[in-house]
This record gives sequence, C-alpha cells and structure tokens, in this order.
Amino acid sequence: MKKCLIVINEMSGHAARIDTDALRRKFSVAYDVDFAYVRSRDDEWSADGYDLVVACGGDGTFNRALNLCSQSASDLIYYGYGTFNECAKAKGTRPGGAEFIRLYEYASVGGRYFGYVAAAGSFTPLGYIVKPEKKQKLGIFAYLLEVIKQYRVCDIAARIAADDEEFSGRFTLIMAIDSMRCFGFRFNRLYRPDDGKIHLLLIRTPKVGGLLGKIAVFFPLFRAFFIGFNKEVRSRNLVFRAVSEATFSLDEPQIFDVDGDAVTLQGYIHVSVKKPAGEIYIGDASMLR
Repeated sequence: MKKCLIVINEMSGHAARIDTDALRRKFSVAYDVDFAYVRSRDDEWSADGYDLVVACGGDGTFNRALNLCSQSASDLIYYGYGTFNECAKAKGTRPGGAEFIRLYEYASVGGRYFGYVAAAGSFTPLGYIVKPEKKQKLGIFAYLLEVIKQYRVCDIAARIAADDEEFSGRFTLIMAIDSMRCFGFRFNRLYRPDDGKIHLLLIRTPKVGGLLGKIAVFFPLFRAFFIGFNKEVRSRNLVFRAVSEATFSLDEPQIFDVDGDAVTLQGYIHVSVKKPAGEIYIGDASMLR
C-alpha cells in the first residue's frame, strides 16, 4: 500500500482549525498514513519513503514541504492554515469549485523552490520576524504592529540581469514574485499560473536619507502595492517586469524573505522557473470531511 505523511504545523496562525480526524479519514482510504507534528522551529521531518505528503500550515510549511518533496519526488497536497496563506491564495481559483488546483511549475532562487516570493529590503522582515504565538493570538494584527518598525529605507548594492536587460545600483527593495499577491496585497495582475514567467519588482534607494528618504520611498511603494500593476513599468525609481530567469549579483550577503523564512543569500543568485519532480496540489481545507 502506498504511504502518506500528514504534516501538522501546530505553530501556524490557524492551527486550531486543523481537523486531524478528517485528514485521516480522507487519506487512509488509499494510503497507509503517518503523522508528523511541528511544534517548534527545530522540529524536522522528511518526505523520504512517502508517495504523498499532505502539509497543513502556513507559507513556511508549504515552502519546506515543496523543497523536501522535490528531493524525494513525492507528490504534495498543501492545505493553508497560516495567517495570510499567500501560497494557498496565490495561484488562482479552483475551476468549477474543485477541491484542488494543480501546479505544474514553481520558481527557484539559489536552487531553492519558493511558492510565491523571494525578497530583500524594505518591509520584507515582516515575513519572518513575527513570533508564532503572536500570530495565533492576534492574527493579521500581529503583522500590522510591526509595520511602523519596518518602515525604513534599505541600501542593497546589486546588479540584476533579467533576460535581455540589466539593472544596477542601490535598491531598497528587490523582489521576485510568482504570484498575484504578497504581504496581503493583491497587486500583480500580470500573474498567470504555469506561464514560465516570474515577475521582478525593483525599487531604487532614494539619494536622500533620514525622514526625506522615507518620504521619497513611500511613493514607489504605494505605486507598487496599493495601485498594483496591469502592465510592465520601467521608471527612474521603479521596475516591474516579467522574466523567464534572472541573476542577482549581491555585493554583500542579504537576508531574503523566502515564503516567510529568513534565508541568507550572497554572491550570484540565479532565479528561474522549474518543474517539480512530483505532482503539486493546493487543496481547499473547507472541503475536508
């Protein structure tokens, strides 16, 4: 009989909603089911030896499951129980109210898959600094409490080769996004699933510092996240464009938010679209019975 591992992240924002009995009933029909529980950041699990992994948690849970399943060629079903659930919401709607969306490709940064975003700079620490207990207690407000602290101008020296173009200089935000949404904002209206493209968002560091710098960077940030994009943009301070692959050349190591995890990247970082070895599905948790 085929084997299934059901991963329960008890630190996710809405972990209390996970119905382990319903999961067991659903998947024990066709699989020999095991459970793995994540109760701290140090808890580890492996997809080795399993035909299917069912991951229940937030964006970080999905990211780890996506990468572990790619190594073992296991199939993956993800149910979103996080605070934002960007990975679950990112990939469009289920046709005809179906229980699952199948994904045929994912983006990769530095050889690591990501479900929706890899970004460094302004506001990006919001993805990984909020403590699990605060997310469970306060939900989205746990993030809002950190927004003011994270409103700062960053200064990342980088050269970015994107298909047939190159951008160099200093940036307050470098983002690769394979999603229609990020940080709760549904701003990327150019996103199409499985189109072989990712989108780059680059916002340059203003030439002034202090309060004037914060004021200057507010406008491109507002343009990006509150107005959004229905076409590519290239201006003096902001670039938004679709690419099939890109390379980030970083003068110094930078901490990237990769689907809610802090990942230090340095040197030459390749960003591209890849096809996972196994089958990947986003499930609708409300349809679990």
